[in-house]
Amino acid sequence: MRLKSYLHQINPLFSSPEAARRLLRLVALIFLIGLLGAVYNFLRSSINNELSHRRSYMSSAITEAQTFFTSREALLESLSLSAVHKSKPLDGDTIVSNSAEEIHLHLGDPNANQWGIWLTQRMRDYLKNKQLNLLYINGGEHPHLQRLFSTQANAADLPDRLLSKLANVKLDEVPMGNELWLMDHSSTIPKLYIFTRLDERFVNSGWLGLEMDGKSVSAALSDQSAGDFMMFNSQGGLIFSSAPSAQLSEDVQQVQGGNFFGFLGGRWWPDHLVISKQLGSSDWQLVYSFELKNLLKSLWPPLLAALLISLFGMALIGFLTHWIEVRLIAPALHRIQALIESEAFSRDVIQIAPVALCVLRRSDGRVVLENTLSQQWLGNGTEREQLCAGWIEQAFDPNRPNSSDYFETADGRHLYLSSAPTRYSGEDVLFCAFSDISARKQIEAALEEAKRLADTANEAKTLFLATMSHEIRTPLYGVLGTLELLSRTQLDNQQRDYLRAIEGSSGTLLQLICDVLDVSKIEAGQLALELSEFSSLDLVHEIIQAYAAAAQAKGLQFYACVDPQLPEILLGDVTRIRQILSNLLNNAVKFTDSGRIVLRVKVDSRDGERSNILWQVSDTGRGIAQDDQALIFEPFYQTEGNTNVIAGTGLGLPICQRLTQLMNGNIRMVSELGLGSSFTLTLPLEASSTVFNTPAISPLLPEMIYVVSPVRELAESVAGWLRRWGARAQFSLPTVADRSRGNVLIELHPGAVEQRLEPDWQGPLVVASGDGHNEPRIRGGSWQVNTNNLRAIHQAVSQAQGVWVVHSEEHPDCRELKKLNLHVLVAEDNVINQLILKDQLEELGCSVELASNGEEALAIWRTGHFDVVLTDVNMPKLNGYELAKELRRQGCSIPIIGATANAMRGEEELCLAAGMNHCLVKPFALRALFNYLAPYERAPHEVL
Repeated sequence: MRLKSYLHQINPLFSSPEAARRLLRLVALIFLIGLLGAVYNFLRSSINNELSHRRSYMSSAITEAQTFFTSREALLESLSLSAVHKSKPLDGDTIVSNSAEEIHLHLGDPNANQWGIWLTQRMRDYLKNKQLNLLYINGGEHPHLQRLFSTQANAADLPDRLLSKLANVKLDEVPMGNELWLMDHSSTIPKLYIFTRLDERFVNSGWLGLEMDGKSVSAALSDQSAGDFMMFNSQGGLIFSSAPSAQLSEDVQQVQGGNFFGFLGGRWWPDHLVISKQLGSSDWQLVYSFELKNLLKSLWPPLLAALLISLFGMALIGFLTHWIEVRLIAPALHRIQALIESEAFSRDVIQIAPVALCVLRRSDGRVVLENTLSQQWLGNGTEREQLCAGWIEQAFDPNRPNSSDYFETADGRHLYLSSAPTRYSGEDVLFCAFSDISARKQIEAALEEAKRLADTANEAKTLFLATMSHEIRTPLYGVLGTLELLSRTQLDNQQRDYLRAIEGSSGTLLQLICDVLDVSKIEAGQLALELSEFSSLDLVHEIIQAYAAAAQAKGLQFYACVDPQLPEILLGDVTRIRQILSNLLNNAVKFTDSGRIVLRVKVDSRDGERSNILWQVSDTGRGIAQDDQALIFEPFYQTEGNTNVIAGTGLGLPICQRLTQLMNGNIRMVSELGLGSSFTLTLPLEASSTVFNTPAISPLLPEMIYVVSPVRELAESVAGWLRRWGARAQFSLPTVADRSRGNVLIELHPGAVEQRLEPDWQGPLVVASGDGHNEPRIRGGSWQVNTNNLRAIHQAVSQAQGVWVVHSEEHPDCRELKKLNLHVLVAEDNVINQLILKDQLEELGCSVELASNGEEALAIWRTGHFDVVLTDVNMPKLNGYELAKELRRQGCSIPIIGATANAMRGEEELCLAAGMNHCLVKPFALRALFNYLAPYERAPHEVL
């Protein structure tokens, strides 16, 4: 400030703020003038260099032209000097050949004085090479032309105008040793003549001349590097021109003097660069010219460079001037005032900041500066004095970058410290900011308590689901088990109808419970996938067969189209895939009154061993409205307007979507109201190369098999599988010639067989229909099979080709189960379930002893001999887990099977951990119980 005041006192002009701006602009102007001067000099140098080059080209061309005409003048002069005067006339011809190397030419009238010229062979060759004709015109009042040497056979005569001019030329008009130049434009090709007196001593000696073709003269004068040329005679007439320009000719003739170099033409600006010189000793003038635009074209790179440099320089100077003024000068004017205002503002900010701020001196830890909050929160306590040494040491230690801390004051306030080392008033200080996080701590405590309550609620929910599952499934097992046992007794038709109704309602109730539990399991994260190998063909057949009867009852076409490229053995959770497809097919059958339902299975894409398998269920049912499609996958949502249809739970599609997402797949829906719906399920599954426990499919004979069907895609699918098995399939009607070859014909009917497609076929015939058998049966001379059972179709075709070995083993009724002859100990606390279990086991040929709890079962086991222990896991006194552990502890090695109504995740693991062999989930059917007990079957004679 003192320096500024001192400068202002010395010279206010230079100490004012505007002085710097004026000085800056003056410097910028000087730089700009220097730049423009440099550009000007550059342009001037470039133009001068170009003009110098152009002038050198023009001068070189004129020199060449001078040499051209000078050589011809010298030739003419040498010929005239070689002429010999003879005073006595000579007899004979004008041309006398003395030898092959030279000839002697007689000039003039033979009766008067004559002149003679010797022409050597070299001279004649030179004249011929240069396209020159040698002429002689005698003197006197009646001149005539005498051609001494001509390069052309029929040369034209010299015009009378030129002869008259030569006859009238006086001796003083052509100085001694000078030539006379004449031009003839009367012929199509202009000619140039150069004449000289044969002998200056005699007025009537005549003229010796050279005749030149105008084309050769123009070719000699033409030079692209020198520009366009013009040639003027002594009277100023234009003789030759490469680019005639009347205006330029006038401008050249107005130039004073013989020689000229400069710019000519143009009204405001010259348009030609011109050089003009006289030719030899004549008054003729040769002019070369360049158009100025051509000169500018050759100068456009330096002109453009100069323009760009000028623009860039001006822009750069302007930018730098503006930048220096904005970045340096203008800030300097506000810096001092800003410093004062900044210090005052900083103090105000520190005072009103919502956090406690203080500055601690590094040397002694004393407070240099602090605000009101710092005094309130830390002024009366000892926390700052006790902790500031550690804060300073940590902040100034480069190996400890974390400059934060948390502590609690004596009054219960929770403070969070953020600090940074800096300098203040010339010494090292630590700037500290304290935030009150008491409210956040309270929120964290509240969130922790809420999390604990949520976990407790989730555990309570899981316990509730397990309890409800157990409590509902236990009596439901009594209902379903009793109904299954009742169905195996003798009933009349009315009773059997009642029984079916009760079984259907009970099955619906069980499905509802399973759906609700599945949703709860998924939400609780307790549903886990169980990967296993399964047959894709068997899965498709099983699902189709489950709904075939319901579809046939409604008169629907119900069939499956399976991609022949589909891997036969896949790795995945077959139970969940079956559940999804069953839900989709159940809805399709439920909401389709006419038309067809199609299950399509194909390979969407492959990536090594993993394939994206696409399962599509399409129907021609009622469809789903556009407004309902966005909510169709919401739990418990049901569309309106589906009258005369048994309402479901609204959980089928949501479960399908969540199971699909759990298997990393996706499910899509396309539907149109009144046209039907299509649900597409895409799942990534691995193809397995392991030999699966399925019947082997032997190759077919490579013979032609004809496939016909009213549905083309069904015929294409079956034909593809036939090709995969080795046959040659063709989905078209056989010709008359093929009917007698013994080939096999397959008729595919998507529903029941209403009428034959080929009633006149006499060869091997396989009829596949929707209500056909799962094993080939010969009826009416044809093999009857199920359309949706590809294995059965393979067997029927094999039998028709004569390569299938018919097994004599009879297949018993699936409802008839063989006797197991096992002695079973049953531990069950529910009386009804005891009776049902006892009846089920006795139905399987087992002997049963009942126990009401674990302790009673343990006592019975000690006194008896049993093959299997079947125990409920939830019993009073001693539950099933404890019973299994105790039995194993006491050396029991017989199988122990647990029965539980809890369907939650981990139940089977608990049973296995307790020492059980298997776990049955109630309610279970008689077939499931048989499957678990069958491995431990005893022979009949072993029964005690």
